Amino acid sequence: MHNLHDPLDRRDFLKTTTTAAALTAAASLLAPAFGQKPAAPLSPITMSPLPYALSALEPTISAKTVDLHYNKHHKGYYTSLMDYISGHEAYQNRPLSYLMFETQNGILIDESVHTLAVLFSNHTFYWNSLIPSGGKLPESTSVLGQKILKSFGSADQLKKRVLEEAMKIGVGWVWIAQDSSSLKAIRTQYHETPQEMGLTPLLCIDVWEHAYYLDYQDQRAKYVDAVFTNLLNWKFAESNLKA
Repeated sequence: MHNLHDPLDRRDFLKTTTTAAALTAAASLLAPAFGQKPAAPLSPITMSPLPYALSALEPTISAKTVDLHYNKHHKGYYTSLMDYISGHEAYQNRPLSYLMFETQNGILIDESVHTLAVLFSNHTFYWNSLIPSGGKLPESTSVLGQKILKSFGSADQLKKRVLEEAMKIGVGWVWIAQDSSSLKAIRTQYHETPQEMGLTPLLCIDVWEHAYYLDYQDQRAKYVDAVFTNLLNWKFAESNLKA
């Protein structure tokens, strides 16, 4: 029997233990090459990084607000959605659109997963609706510019409609959306999207208090006006436009 108090025996023991640990680690790394499949992800849904720096929307929206909004609220919805998916096999490996809109006999498959998926998706759409030094409306001769004139009469009237929708009770999001022939300024509650109304979203402004309260307190109209004027990403709107 080895005496571990003997220096030579102790070295042999440590050498053997270290070698075994190394072999175990190597085997785990090589396992996929020998037919053992790694665990598949539960969902193809990922959270995209912000398309700009935290401070890029200043002075309209402060870095502190963007940090809180993206890293706490938005990531919180993503984490909650992933946790929910992990406990429901039927939703694993499903696209986000399935979780948001799939119905059975006209009824949503699951109100809880629908709400989490919509909250996550709407926030992603909001970040992409903003751009540093944005707000420049499309040329009146462009397809989108023509639709704005046809639907609202002028860009000022579009802005007025957006502000009116933003100030109504119960609103969580304000959208510029497209139907078959025109554009609309609409509001939705926190867990709703224009797609559920048969509309195509072009741009979105989040009007939950966490989107603006640190910077504007209770002046929601001032926040929406500033975002419309300084940050809206009309190139993104054009990319969403249906022919």
